[in-house]
Amino acid sequence: MAANATRESIMRNALASAKDVCKRSAEHKELIKKFIRSFESDAANDLKYGKRKYKALLQAAANDKVGTVFIDLNDVEQFCKKEMLEPDTEISQSRIELQQSIEMLLTDIEQNAYRYQRFFYEACDLEQPMRDAGYQAEGAALARDAVQSWRERMQQQQETSGAAPKTLGLPPRLKNNWDVRFKPRATGRQMKLREIKADSVGSLVQLDCIVVRVSQVKPKVEVVTYHCEVCGGEVFQSVEGERYTPPKECPSQRCRDNKQSGKLRCNIRTCAFTRHQEMKVQEMSEHVPVGGVPRSISVIMEGDLTRQVLPGDAITLTGVYTPHQLPYHVKRQMGTNQEMYIEAHSILKHKKGYNDNAEDEDVLEHKISEARTKGSLYETASKSIAPEIFGHADVKKALLLVLIGAFTKQMKDGLKIRGDIHALMMGDPGVAKSQLLKQVCHIAPRSVYTTGKGSSGVGLTASVIRD
Repeated sequence: MAANATRESIMRNALASAKDVCKRSAEHKELIKKFIRSFESDAANDLKYGKRKYKALLQAAANDKVGTVFIDLNDVEQFCKKEMLEPDTEISQSRIELQQSIEMLLTDIEQNAYRYQRFFYEACDLEQPMRDAGYQAEGAALARDAVQSWRERMQQQQETSGAAPKTLGLPPRLKNNWDVRFKPRATGRQMKLREIKADSVGSLVQLDCIVVRVSQVKPKVEVVTYHCEVCGGEVFQSVEGERYTPPKECPSQRCRDNKQSGKLRCNIRTCAFTRHQEMKVQEMSEHVPVGGVPRSISVIMEGDLTRQVLPGDAITLTGVYTPHQLPYHVKRQMGTNQEMYIEAHSILKHKKGYNDNAEDEDVLEHKISEARTKGSLYETASKSIAPEIFGHADVKKALLLVLIGAFTKQMKDGLKIRGDIHALMMGDPGVAKSQLLKQVCHIAPRSVYTTGKGSSGVGLTASVIRD
């Protein structure tokens, strides 16, 4: 009896909380529109919109220069603090209720990420400006504009002949070539993979992890378009999940009035696709308890987030923790258990590659020529490894050679000798073996420092796993 009473109490509290969130939705929509329209950032300096950061981002998205509009939750937090001091009476007449809604905006975004992602998308679609006068479409944008021009031309011809069916609304995904994602707050809590529980479903989670496996980038359909062979109308089907069921009959009003079941033909050329990639991540070795097995989870990346990471990269991942939409026969076998994954919103690498640093080549060449002129480059470079550790000159030189490596030799009989150099360090405890290796790990962008305890969970074997 006590357990049933506790369960009913939890359900009542959850229902009351959901009702409060629904009541705040109308005010939050207006606040989001105002945020997109008027938020100013000191870092922004656009010629057309000045410090209005997101209006400038939408202009770049309209000109096909940006594929994802990232909503920085630090900006939302700053906007909420400003609105708390001066609430907008045009949004709500009740000052106290509006202040409560402003106070809960950031929390609701993090706990109901999918709903507020749609709110931000609708606000961005509403505030999206027209393209610049000097805009010139190229590549995929040129093909998309040609399809849109064809669609408008066909609609005009049908209206002229008087045979135009009642057109269904054009989905925003078919009209816009950009998406909306969230960037986490700087003060946000970073979770461990083991700390993600059932109460995190549908909310933004942020965790440190290591990439174990990355799949190929494949196209994923977002909007399927059909052409009716009877009425000539165009039917759109938005695909929200991982699977969809094509319609069997034309849903247009003209086919219903004529009592005809128009046959639909899928037009691949006018469908909307996005880039889709999956990866598998594991928890960091320092998060694995003694004797434990590293846990892993699947991550789905779309759009500009694809091709960002490689196996072995240590990243800070921010995304929405959500269940897979499985077929009916699989759900029936699994029962109430759910297969979870994370839909990525933001990926931050812990280390950057040598080519990721945008450094002027002329400056780099000048530094190299100066070092060459000074001479003794071998000794100087080896001394720069862990300069706080005295001595160990030969060990540092050996580690420098490990970092640089050698060229691969091709023998006359076809045998290849790899240029990779391996080093084995042996010594008494306390002679800075681990400290030297950690310094080398900080220098090399793709290196991973591991011990015997966590060597199975840090991505060291990722290169030998085949999908």
